[in-house]
Amino acid sequence: MHGWISHPDDVDAKVAEWSAQYPERFTAESMTQYAGRKVWALTVTDKSVDDAPKSKTMFYKPHAHEPAPIAGQVNVINSLLAGETLDGRPTEFDNDRVLTDALLTFIIDANPEGTATAPVEYWDGSQYTNDEFWAWMRGVDPDTGKMWKRVDLWDDTKEEKLPTRYGIVYEQISEHEYVEPNRHHSSTLFKWIFKLWERYEWDQMFSLHQTEFEKRDENCMIILPVLYGDQPEDIKEYETQWADYVVSAWADLDGGRPILESKPLGYSGEQRQYFVERWGRFYDKSRIITSEIQNNSPKTSPFLQMRLNEVAIRATVEFGLGQC
Repeated sequence: MHGWISHPDDVDAKVAEWSAQYPERFTAESMTQYAGRKVWALTVTDKSVDDAPKSKTMFYKPHAHEPAPIAGQVNVINSLLAGETLDGRPTEFDNDRVLTDALLTFIIDANPEGTATAPVEYWDGSQYTNDEFWAWMRGVDPDTGKMWKRVDLWDDTKEEKLPTRYGIVYEQISEHEYVEPNRHHSSTLFKWIFKLWERYEWDQMFSLHQTEFEKRDENCMIILPVLYGDQPEDIKEYETQWADYVVSAWADLDGGRPILESKPLGYSGEQRQYFVERWGRFYDKSRIITSEIQNNSPKTSPFLQMRLNEVAIRATVEFGLGQC
């Protein structure tokens, strides 16, 4: 699809191009995964302006089976640097103000090896059922032929039964170990977040995701943090207003069908505990929300998946600048 970049080879080429053409506004740093792919941390800002007073936001895409946030981030970055998206749509940003008054960090794809292993560059519901899609996500269970289990860390020498195909959601971190990137501190995603937090201490942290919305008419939503109820009141108020701002922007987009009320992440038990242990240190320091945009459904085309991500990022940048 014209204007869509999500494969890591294409991302690498675009990063090299931006680095050569816009050195005064663009910084590319990388860590190399065990499997050899580069995990990029990309920063967009006017380097001639002091960073201290800028609105600082970090966008990150943890999961390899959710490619639309990559395509959306690529178009946003290109809009800010070149003034237009890859398919020639003019920037929706006030570029001069954003580059001067904001510092934006994009961990554009936390698991490029997984992304490169996917059988398609986008999931539109035409080639794989959701059961088949989920088996690509977490692997194929040898007994059922459906989706394997969800864990934060696993070792393929210690499992009683291994998946017959490893899931692309998991990042390989050693010869035998695999992690889900946003659920274990050994992931490259967390290594980047801890390193860059010392430098930027972002005002806003936006986690970009996709889900299937199988039994709903809506195609996008914002989720508040799992520990929302325990956060300081000023952070809770900020996150609620930020979520409402993004939802309103989606509602104004042709094809956007947002869930209007944003609620805290509803996990319990072990799944909730992952977020408490992995993300707890940030909940009283930064403002954090998560987007979910429909994946693998003919009801939301790949172009619309990409546009919903672009709009959410734009709204987040606008909201952050409005709080300065």
